[in-house]
Amino acid sequence: MTTVTEQRIGDIAVLKLCRPQSLNAINQNLVDDLNAALDRIEASDARAFVLTGEGRAFCAGGDLKAKDDDSARRQRDMHQLGLRFCSFPKLSVAAVNGLARGGGFELAMFCTLRVSSPVASFGLPEIHRSLMPGYGGTQLLPRLVGREHALSLLLTGDPIDAVRAHQIGLISSIDEDVVAAAVALAGRISNASALAQQTVLRAVKEGSELALAEAFALEADLTRMLASQPEAIAASKHFVAALGSGHRHAD
Repeated sequence: MTTVTEQRIGDIAVLKLCRPQSLNAINQNLVDDLNAALDRIEASDARAFVLTGEGRAFCAGGDLKAKDDDSARRQRDMHQLGLRFCSFPKLSVAAVNGLARGGGFELAMFCTLRVSSPVASFGLPEIHRSLMPGYGGTQLLPRLVGREHALSLLLTGDPIDAVRAHQIGLISSIDEDVVAAAVALAGRISNASALAQQTVLRAVKEGSELALAEAFALEADLTRMLASQPEAIAASKHFVAALGSGHRHAD
């Protein structure tokens, strides 16, 4: 039985973690099923995908009761999954419907963007067991919310609610119908140029790891590349024509 289900809402794929009896905890089957789902989405005409959880949890983290799992293998596979999410050619939005702890929080961080239910909570409690996050949290969280907020969460292990997550920039919005909100957000973004989206993501991801002068140079190179594409040239001509006819272009 699959641990990840898939449905389509228009041109947006919705993936749901389906291990509610264990709060959608991560075992090897779930990692494998997520990779298989990404294979299908990549080969499909879906323009983006949403990731959410079944029941009252988004994902409770690694399944500590999965005795047949190889934890070292699962860590390697989760790192590979995180890299795949981060370089995936289609936008991803985590619809955090409830509890997101440990590896479940890290899984949400794999996504391009995150929206949250008002009842959701986020935490990396590993330090309370004399451990540390091992699925990418120590590297992803500072990139998302900055060093200060990240260290506070990592070193205390304390959970935060959706309001605090929004305040520190971890999530984009809070909505009662979190899946619908995530689908709507993915739909708005995916209506834009796919090449422009991918180039913006590349600029942000690669530029954040460069010195500022090098990052500016990367931005300049990517801007020139985009401006030379037929899609951008046609859009610019349309924009100028609209201005000439007295119509203002909506941003």
